[in-house]
Amino acid sequence: MMKFVYEQSVTRADALREMRERWEPAPRSRVVGLSDACGRVTSEEVRALHSLPVKRSSKRDGIAVRSADFAAGAPDTSSWTRDVDFAQADTGDDFPDAFDAVIAVEHIAYDEHGGLHIVEEPPDLQSGSGVNPCGSIVRAGDVLVAAHTRLTPELVASLAVGGHAQVRVLERPRVAFIPTGSELVPFGAYPQRGQNIEANSLLVSGMVRAWGAEVTCYPVVRDDEEALEAALDRALEAADIVLINGGSSRGEEDFNARLLERRGSYFRHGVRAVPGRPVGMALIEGRPVINVPGPVLAAFLSLDWLVRGLVAQFLGVPVPRRRTVRARLSEPVAKPEAFERLVRVSISGDATGEYVCTPLPQPMTLSQTLRSSDGMLTLPIGSTGAQAGEEFSVELLRPLELIEASWEEGEGLR
Repeated sequence: MMKFVYEQSVTRADALREMRERWEPAPRSRVVGLSDACGRVTSEEVRALHSLPVKRSSKRDGIAVRSADFAAGAPDTSSWTRDVDFAQADTGDDFPDAFDAVIAVEHIAYDEHGGLHIVEEPPDLQSGSGVNPCGSIVRAGDVLVAAHTRLTPELVASLAVGGHAQVRVLERPRVAFIPTGSELVPFGAYPQRGQNIEANSLLVSGMVRAWGAEVTCYPVVRDDEEALEAALDRALEAADIVLINGGSSRGEEDFNARLLERRGSYFRHGVRAVPGRPVGMALIEGRPVINVPGPVLAAFLSLDWLVRGLVAQFLGVPVPRRRTVRARLSEPVAKPEAFERLVRVSISGDATGEYVCTPLPQPMTLSQTLRSSDGMLTLPIGSTGAQAGEEFSVELLRPLELIEASWEEGEGLR
């Protein structure tokens, strides 16, 4: 039985720091086509292969002219011939070298005989007016993206503009998830007395894929020490990060924490935060192995602050952060002084337009909690809670526009 020992536990920040300092990821790279590159992370700096425009192009829809013809003001153009005295030059078009400036279409008109007329003299027309010079969009050798950049649709487009059809990216870190517990049955099954639904594989898959990893979910492993160790060994052969779900706390059959302690070159059990206090962390054969608590809400938090940071470390990118808002607490909240408390809240607006956060009442079912959770605030170690009216930074768990839309629809706790 692995009991929680406060003196041997650490804060969430220290737990992540300790693991990141000890782990040396071994990222791999591959080349992908640009159509598959969005969301991937570059493994190396990428530079433009050519310049655009190759020579020059028009900045606007209009006509290309010789600026010298306008040195004394707008000439009589009624007898001008297309492609001799001027040329059509729409936005992005190149045009013959005989011309060196572009007049916007708003300044010209054609009469019924096709004659060109300047209806408004363009101001300060000179060589280069209305013209994009060579390399004004991209120059050969320009850095298009740095290494360890997560590619957005705009950046992928810029790679194409710079002459690339492919890009070398980091392979996604491989995460193995091992659910454990003799009481677990697959989701979709109708549980009998004493059984519980294995749902965390869906939670893990959704979260780690959103961070840029790939996940393999193993079959449920029953409460048998040899079976657990065999599953761990299989996962260590295939994965960069291993997650074992359940068996992290005090139960007589909670073998997982003991397994991590025995096999790990580094082992830590317990963090000073609730929910999610009994998380276990180890480094086994050079790979992080995380013993994630079984309850969905505690599992979510362990994934959120710990596994998210490890995936970011593998990819060499900053840990993604949620949007936050400042909100006043509507009622007091108590907590143990020695622990952080992560408090799920609903968010509303008051008459002054400020945000107000309300801790979710307890007890609530899992579905009620998840439907009603707009955000989450953190009460730090050293405090015994917070008073009504105190202002906090609240991490949003739902898009703010959906939260505000729910006020208009008159929703209370969902």
